[in-house]
Amino acid sequence: MNRMRMKGYFDHIRYFSAAVLIVAGLFSASSCKRVPLHDPESSIYLELSPRLDVGIAVPDTIDLQANPQYNSKLHIATPSRMVACFYDSKTHKLADKEYVGAEGGYISSLPAGTYDMLVYQLGTSSTQTEKDGVRDEMRAFTSDITASAGRWRRTSADPRTKANNDIVIVEPDHILVARLTGVTIPEHAGSDGPYVIKADASTSLDTYSFIARNIRGIENTRTVQAMVTGQAGSKYLWEGNYPLSPANLLTSAVVDLPHKCFYGVYNTFGNFSGKVCINLIIISIDGQEHIFSSDVTDQVNDPENTDHVIYIDDLIEITVSGDSGESGYNPTVNDWDEEIIDIPIS
Repeated sequence: MNRMRMKGYFDHIRYFSAAVLIVAGLFSASSCKRVPLHDPESSIYLELSPRLDVGIAVPDTIDLQANPQYNSKLHIATPSRMVACFYDSKTHKLADKEYVGAEGGYISSLPAGTYDMLVYQLGTSSTQTEKDGVRDEMRAFTSDITASAGRWRRTSADPRTKANNDIVIVEPDHILVARLTGVTIPEHAGSDGPYVIKADASTSLDTYSFIARNIRGIENTRTVQAMVTGQAGSKYLWEGNYPLSPANLLTSAVVDLPHKCFYGVYNTFGNFSGKVCINLIIISIDGQEHIFSSDVTDQVNDPENTDHVIYIDDLIEITVSGDSGESGYNPTVNDWDEEIIDIPIS
C-alpha cells in the first residue's frame, strides 16, 4: 500500500515537471521571436540646433561685462523648454503640440502624415506668444506701456522731437524659433530606430546698438533712456511679417562719463516702415526732462551695416537750472521738537 502511494506521488511529480518544462519552453520560444515595437515615446525624435550667438559686433566703448543686460542680447542663454507645434500642411491647423528641451526631444503622439513644424522658445521674460492654434496666426508680442511711458510724445517742447501717436511697448527679449515645411512622418516611424527630424533654431528678433558722442554737459545727466520710433509692435512667427501696428520701443541707455557718451543695445521685432528715430530721454541732475531726437533711418536701412550699429551725431546739450549747477532737488530735514510723554506704569 505504501509502495502504491509512493509510486503515485512520483508520477505526479513527473507530470508536474513536464508541464513546467513545456510552459518554460513556450516562453523561451516567444522571447526569441522578433516582434516590431512602435513605442510612441521612442519612434520620432526632434533634433534642434539652437543658435545662441546673435552674430553682430558692438563698438568697443560698449562695456558688455559691466552691462550683462546688453551681453544677454548678443549671447542668448540656453532656453529651458521649447514647444514644437505640428500643423496640418493643408488646413494649417494645429495637429499636435509637444514640449522638448533646447536641443530637442522625443515626439510622443504625432501620427503619420505631412506637417508644417513651428518650434518656439518658452520662458522668455518680456516676450509673450498667442494664437498657436493656426500656423499663420501665431505671434510674439510684448506689453503695451503707453499710459506710463508715452507722456513725452505730448508734453515735450523740443521742436526736434519726432512725436507720434503710436503705442509704446516693452522691449522684447529673444525668442528662438525653428520652422520646417512638409515634414513627412511615415507609417510605423521608428521601426528601425528613431525617425529624426532636424531643425535649426535662431532668434526671431533683430538687435541693434547705438552710441552718442556729441554731448555737451554730460556731467549734468542723471539718467537716460531711449525711445525708438517706427518699430513693429509684434511679429508673426511663421512668416516673419508684422501686423499693421507701428510702435515706439522703450529701451535703456548708459551714461558713460569717462568716454563722454551715451550708449545702448536693444532688441526689436523689426523696423516697421518709414522713418526710424531714436529719441534720447534725459533726466538732468536738476530733475528736468530733456528730449533729443535723431533720424537714423539711413543707418537702419543700410545693407552694409551688417553689425546694426547706429551712431547719433546730432549735438546733445544738457543744461541745468539754478545757480549751483547741482541737483534742483535738495531735501532738508529739520530738528525734531522735544516731546515728553508720560507713560503710566501700574
